[in-house]
Amino acid sequence: MLHLNVPAEHEGFWTSFFRKTRWLILGALAPETVLLASGGQWASAKRSLTDMEELGATGWTLVHGFYADMTAKQIQYLVQKEYIAVPDITEKEIFDKSKADQITKTIACLQTGWFVTECIARAIQKLAISPLELCTCAFILCTVAVYFFWLYKPLNVTTPTTLIADCSIATILLRAGTDAEKPFWNTPLDFVEPPSNYTFGNWPRLAKRWGETLRPHPERPQPPALRPAATHPVQLARFNLLHHRLRRMVLRLPSHAEKLIWRAACIATEGSLFVHAIAEAVSHHAPLHDYMYIDGYKLHWPANLAFFVPGATYFVARLALIAVAFSSLRSLPAESYVNLQWTRFIPH
Repeated sequence: MLHLNVPAEHEGFWTSFFRKTRWLILGALAPETVLLASGGQWASAKRSLTDMEELGATGWTLVHGFYADMTAKQIQYLVQKEYIAVPDITEKEIFDKSKADQITKTIACLQTGWFVTECIARAIQKLAISPLELCTCAFILCTVAVYFFWLYKPLNVTTPTTLIADCSIATILLRAGTDAEKPFWNTPLDFVEPPSNYTFGNWPRLAKRWGETLRPHPERPQPPALRPAATHPVQLARFNLLHHRLRRMVLRLPSHAEKLIWRAACIATEGSLFVHAIAEAVSHHAPLHDYMYIDGYKLHWPANLAFFVPGATYFVARLALIAVAFSSLRSLPAESYVNLQWTRFIPH
């Protein structure tokens, strides 16, 4: 389940459909990216919960933090300056907008857990497992973590909640003083927590083709900027390494060429993530603090090669792994069609 943010009011069916399709393709090619985005949103919601508790707000939960998302810091600012009251919306009302609840997500996790259990049992009984099944198991490792991060995030909410301040936005900006003088990118309240993603600002042609052209940004809440800690890419590299080691242990491929392609792709994906992890760690070092996650080395030549070359290598290698997994279905071993004997696990 992709828990995308609340769409803009002007978005139609096809705009929303293609946005979901892009995320589905990205999740298939790089599931770690979805994991990274969900983890960032979870951390943002946790910070929102802490900030609102410091203001003495009661009833603000993690669900509210997800619902407010990247505007949560701005909501905290407006509440702190007494421009608005704490939003009077309950957790029940928010989940009433959601198209799925924790029960549905739990059932989905149980289904994926049962699939992994079957694959482990087949490996124990020395039964063949298809490469496609092993690929699915590898994706499940990321999927379970994503489900955890998005457990309290409403699904497919299409109608936002409008907050009305007791004064105009112009008055709020004037009272903010010099902090609000800089041009904004997403909303006039960007000065509260400046967005770290200025990629479109530096590449206006890219913004015209792929970015949102309306300002203030009509999407509510704002799309999250990926600002992970330097250790996140290292963790993703460990995830990926675990995936491919598991695949190599019990993998059976029909031809020697496919085995070579598989092993080369595994090495390429692990190596590209390792290079990216090193680049992120260096860019987050104290003397290089100005090199932010997006608006940093990724936009400066030749330092951006440390991002684009491993990134391109990763996607090509991932496509190769998926292609080999599907091509292997043409010649599966006979053991792949043998049913699992669960009674063999019962002591007797």
